Amino acid sequence: MVAIFALVGFSRFNQKETDIPAFDSFKKTIAFQKHQFDISTTESGAVRELVIKVSRDDKQLILIRQKTDGWVVNAEAADLNRNGSPEIYVYSSTYGSGSFGKIYAFEFLPTSFDAIRTEPLLPMLAEGYMGHDSFKIENGQLVREFPIYRAGDTNARPTGGSRKIWYELREFEKKMLLKAVEYED
Repeated sequence: MVAIFALVGFSRFNQKETDIPAFDSFKKTIAFQKHQFDISTTESGAVRELVIKVSRDDKQLILIRQKTDGWVVNAEAADLNRNGSPEIYVYSSTYGSGSFGKIYAFEFLPTSFDAIRTEPLLPMLAEGYMGHDSFKIENGQLVREFPIYRAGDTNARPTGGSRKIWYELREFEKKMLLKAVEYED
């Protein structure tokens, strides 16, 4: 089952940056391959703590604590590089009118884990970007979508359509990287 979150319809355009909404903490359990991932956030406000408990056969293997910018809105598990080691993709959104999306991702190896970086938006892909991202895993790739803003658009009314970017998980300088490989406007 593929879960999608979309922040495009979420309206906070008249709020001041300091008016941080009090969203509930995030909790989700994902079973993938032989692993179980218990994902939650603690604290509240603009910066929260993401906690990922990884277990296999009811034995806890790894505990990750990571500060997040904004609130966590969804998480998915996959094996995008098809190497037999599961990955977790946690999606967050910042506060404020832009609701800028961010991905926190990790690959879990038999006895350790590695953080997965996301390639920054290339200038041509960032043109017209003002946040309101949505993310999902689809057909072996991570898909990011956001509205495109033209000069003069208000944050509440983008007029440039939307941009969809497909990312593949690749090794780059001995680290895992989500790399943009295709896009469409």
